[in-house]
Amino acid sequence: MNKLMLEIVCSSKDTASINSANAIISSKGLRASSPGVYPYGEIELRVIDESLMHSEFLDELGAELVIFLSSHNSASSVPALTVHSLGNWSSAARFGGLPRTLSVAAPAAMLMVLKGLASVDIGLEKTYEATHHGPLLNTPSMFAEFGGNDETIHSKTIARAFADSVCRSAEQIAEAESEPGKVVMGIGCTHYPQKFTRLALDKEYAFSHILPKYSLSDMGSIDVIDQAATKSSDRPESAIIDWKSIGSDLRTRIIKKLDSIGIGYERI
Repeated sequence: MNKLMLEIVCSSKDTASINSANAIISSKGLRASSPGVYPYGEIELRVIDESLMHSEFLDELGAELVIFLSSHNSASSVPALTVHSLGNWSSAARFGGLPRTLSVAAPAAMLMVLKGLASVDIGLEKTYEATHHGPLLNTPSMFAEFGGNDETIHSKTIARAFADSVCRSAEQIAEAESEPGKVVMGIGCTHYPQKFTRLALDKEYAFSHILPKYSLSDMGSIDVIDQAATKSSDRPESAIIDWKSIGSDLRTRIIKKLDSIGIGYERI
């Protein structure tokens, strides 16, 4: 990866996001070059007033990578630091993007951000999430999030630790200090795929898009696997299938689709 203009994007409408932006501005001593834009080195911090999930205009900036900093909402209220790719597997697009359409993933960069978050010693779970929600971007992109409950989302201490970690990772990405061992996609898992997270952290597997088990209830999601192969800054070498989470008939359809696009698979 060559040096690149990397956008870190935060929203004033999101408490965790704007607290993260303020932490970066303070720690780096940044000054705005124009309203909401704070450049440093090969990186720009951009604070927008729009919802992050509907910010398709960012494609017009010509950046090579976009990292969104966002709050994380969890039905189980478990505090966590997470990363995920963007897009919708099913015919629904309730939170931005388009139905059955994925954005371009950034597996190498996302692995680096995940590893950075995993090193943050603040007692929170660290994990990939399955690919979900908008915006729909052709620029390689990812969400990095923290939260799970109101206390975590509003914590400025956590925001500082989170923002510092993402900034360190972003600087390493901009300087191209490392590359992933193996680029893969994930299929069949919970929304928080701990098996895939462990593969990433223990064996340097860089996941592009992750198709969870619950999205497979919409059979059209299998057709979207084509996009998981092509909409990635690095093409996946294989698919990692959470074998026992998927019935045999469904596995057969998935493997047939993978064969048709020339992607092998590994079972876990």
